[in-house]
Amino acid sequence: MRSATDALAARRTGQPRTPGPVDDRRRGGLDERGVLRIGLVLIAGFVAAAVASLLPAARSGHWGGLHLVLAGGALVAVGTFMPHFGVTLAGAAPEPARLRLGGVVALASGAVLVVGGVLAQVAGIAVAGATLLWLGLGITAWTALRPGRQPLARRHPIAQAAYAVALLEVAIGIGLPVLLLLGWEPAVAGWARLKPAHVWLNLFGFMSLTMSATLVYLYPTVLAARIRVHSSLVAMVGGGIVGPPLVAAAAVIDNHPLGIVGAVITVSGAIGQLAYAADVWGRRGRWTTDAGWHRLTSWHFTAAMAWYLAAVATAAIGIIRDGPAPAGWSLGALGIPLVAGWVLQVLVGAWSHLLPAVGSTDPAGRARQRAVLGFAARPRLLVWNAAVLLAWIGLGTVNLPIAITGFVALAATTLLAVGLVLWALRRGGVAA
Repeated sequence: MRSATDALAARRTGQPRTPGPVDDRRRGGLDERGVLRIGLVLIAGFVAAAVASLLPAARSGHWGGLHLVLAGGALVAVGTFMPHFGVTLAGAAPEPARLRLGGVVALASGAVLVVGGVLAQVAGIAVAGATLLWLGLGITAWTALRPGRQPLARRHPIAQAAYAVALLEVAIGIGLPVLLLLGWEPAVAGWARLKPAHVWLNLFGFMSLTMSATLVYLYPTVLAARIRVHSSLVAMVGGGIVGPPLVAAAAVIDNHPLGIVGAVITVSGAIGQLAYAADVWGRRGRWTTDAGWHRLTSWHFTAAMAWYLAAVATAAIGIIRDGPAPAGWSLGALGIPLVAGWVLQVLVGAWSHLLPAVGSTDPAGRARQRAVLGFAARPRLLVWNAAVLLAWIGLGTVNLPIAITGFVALAATTLLAVGLVLWALRRGGVAA
């Protein structure tokens, strides 16, 4: 059963009603909603662990926190919701819930082993974790793309092509550090070039492409606007598909001109995404209920897309100036807008929008969830984005007081978002 706002969104966007997740609870089995709820809890847990890992007492450094967010929270989010979007867009029956859960668990377990193995300097554990990640990605690809191949399924080639390329990118991106962990001599000797390729395939490529392709449909839904083809979609999706792999290849072979071409294409994709968002925003509907919840989700997505453009433009300037793989390259301060401004904001916006649809079968419970998730929307949005700016400026200029202020504020708003999503799950209740 759908809530009033869910039904209103469908009418305003002109989207056809699609069959809901198959409910197996009456047979005593796991249902699709159960998989999504488990995924939400795991995502929130990884994000909270990432924040905790940055505390001095944790001694895991920024690498641990970064990979708990990306290899943990973000990758589990993809494994949880990419198949859900695939089923919804195709209007087809989902794959078995136990298979879906197996993919999510494989990704979560693999992320824990990878982070733990690297921090403990036990290569075998990290490689085992990477193997589980590949398994989870394979299951994700099957459960996300197969429904769209069913005879009566609706075709959405933009999303399907983007998801397929994104999953291939991350499979290769995971493989690069595995070669290093296995001690393969060319990887050990050439890690200075493979490291930026790893980041461009995983973060600029897979993660960003997945989120951009999802926002093609999710952003208009959140804003109660009709989904329609816009000229900016070509640049948006094309730039996301083509640009990052070119930069990654340029880093591996140390080809400066190719790196510039790839970076410019990637920036064009980010510009196209913002142009698409502007078109949707201009056609947005007006909500009469749950103002805080709608404000939180719409502005998290909007701000995230702006941060993504800022991040890729900064990265492109660095490539034009220094090449795709300069000596001593690291993500550095650029990780702030890219991870906190872009990835984390999309995660929070997505789980805030989707949780009421999957967290309860009771309309009153969904209303309670929307109220919890929309708590203090304006100050949370303001503090989050101000914190990203302060942390980026402070880290980039090596101004410790500004950086610490930004990080503390960002940690506080992130933990609040995690606490609210867990509380919303509890407040929703599940009707029998």
